[in-house]
Amino acid sequence: ARSPFAPRQALLAHAQLDIPVGRYALLSPTPELHRQIIDLLCGLRPPRQGFVHHDGNVSWAIGRQGFIRGKANGLSMIELVSQMYEIDADATYELVADLVSDPKSLSRPMEHWPLYARQEFSFALALAPAFDVYVIEGAIPFEPCRFTRLWLALFEERLVGRTLILSSYRQNQLADYCLKGLIYERSALRIEDDLDQCIQKFPPRRSRSESGTGDDVFGGFDEGQLGF
Repeated sequence: ARSPFAPRQALLAHAQLDIPVGRYALLSPTPELHRQIIDLLCGLRPPRQGFVHHDGNVSWAIGRQGFIRGKANGLSMIELVSQMYEIDADATYELVADLVSDPKSLSRPMEHWPLYARQEFSFALALAPAFDVYVIEGAIPFEPCRFTRLWLALFEERLVGRTLILSSYRQNQLADYCLKGLIYERSALRIEDDLDQCIQKFPPRRSRSESGTGDDVFGGFDEGQLGF
């Protein structure tokens, strides 16, 4: 796989890495390349050579911007995700409706939702499938409100015995939720045990895609992932 930012250099070259169950902060000197790394880890973009093998279900890039563009409503998205992951659509609706602040909005076109509604929906829906690996790109919900309290409590339950890979410019969230560093450097990935040292060496910062959008608090699916 090659990066558009460095067309002559492979994104990963001769990379061999087994990622055990754990909580990892994705860190590197080039955070603008995290999106492509996450695409590979989530299986959204297959490598040109080699393979990425998953033991269990891996989430989509939770928190990625561009989740709810188009004319579909929340109910349609719930139905689609339920079909994709073979889960009960009614139970998924109940979960999302219990979490979000305005469940009545689920029947309306998502493109007309206010920003907070789009943010809540994208993160609430991500808790419906039983993922073995949660990959989050961006900030975990942090605003002091009912949704954040409920979502964080349920998210912590989901994480027990599972893996988290978090790519965020919020250093406090990396320190709070992660235990080790997943370091991307010189076209390779490695695991480092000393997270504090990793953060000092590779201080998180906003990538180009995260700057100036006004939509960086939560986010969601990439526009092309589900065809909307």
